[in-house]
Amino acid sequence: MRDILIVLGMCVAAIVVGILLYMYGPAEMREVSNPAPSEQAAANTAEPVSGAVSIQVLDAGTNAGAAAQRKNIATYDTDGFERLWQMAHGNDGTPMPSVDFSERYVIGVFAGTKSSGGHGIEVSEVRDSGDTRTVVITLTKPGAGCMTSQALTSPYQIVTVPISMAVLSKVERTVETACQ
Repeated sequence: MRDILIVLGMCVAAIVVGILLYMYGPAEMREVSNPAPSEQAAANTAEPVSGAVSIQVLDAGTNAGAAAQRKNIATYDTDGFERLWQMAHGNDGTPMPSVDFSERYVIGVFAGTKSSGGHGIEVSEVRDSGDTRTVVITLTKPGAGCMTSQALTSPYQIVTVPISMAVLSKVERTVETACQ
């Protein structure tokens, strides 16, 4: 009996250490950072200078594996995309789609951990205006008094957009959904 308690204590200690390392450890364990796209990649695009930008949704869900905090991440290479995919899926085995990084880059938006169902996040629009690319992010939350599942959720969406040398900016809006 004593041996079992010792083993259980060691397991609990290992879990606590892992959580603390994840939450307070080196930044590279929590953030994905990538270099900006090359000038060559930008020269290869036929993207309009201003107006709406095409968005291709690669993935979306309500249970991101490793994104407890609200984050927006742009990645311009395969290594960064692999880290982003890992944030969304952990080790669940979901195959990562291929992206041609000479023509497109990836944006991941993570809502962070929510205490109930009914929450969501999406890249609802991307538009170019001069040398600025604006990413419009819509966060949804359940209306007051709505019945929702009482489970932790972590909504996310991963999209691709055409390469651009424009400076990224964001607009976030929160929409309260009506009860159903």
